[in-house]
Amino acid sequence: ERFTKIDDENRVKETEVLEGGYRDLGFDVVRIRLEIVEKDSKSCMVRSTIEYEGNEKLADVVSYVNVKPLEMMAEIIGKHLCQNKSTP
Repeated sequence: ERFTKIDDENRVKETEVLEGGYRDLGFDVVRIRLEIVEKDSKSCMVRSTIEYEGNEKLADVVSYVNVKPLEMMAEIIGKHLCQNKSTP
C-alpha cells in the first residue's frame, strides 16, 4: 500500500492498495481512509472507509469488501493501549 494522505492535525490517514487484498479480487483501485475522532479527553472512535473502483463483473465480490478487518484491528489496538497506559 502507499500513503496518499497523512494529516496529523486532523488525524486522517489515506492509503491506496497497490497489490494483494481486495486488488486480488479484481478491483482496479482500492483506497482506505482512517480518521480518529475524539469523543472526550479519554476516548475516541475510528471512522474507516473503503472506496473501490472496478467493472460490473465484480458485483458478486463487492459484498466481501468491508471494514471488519479494520474494526478488529482498532479493537485490538484499543485494548493494548488501555492495558499499557501509564497513570500520572
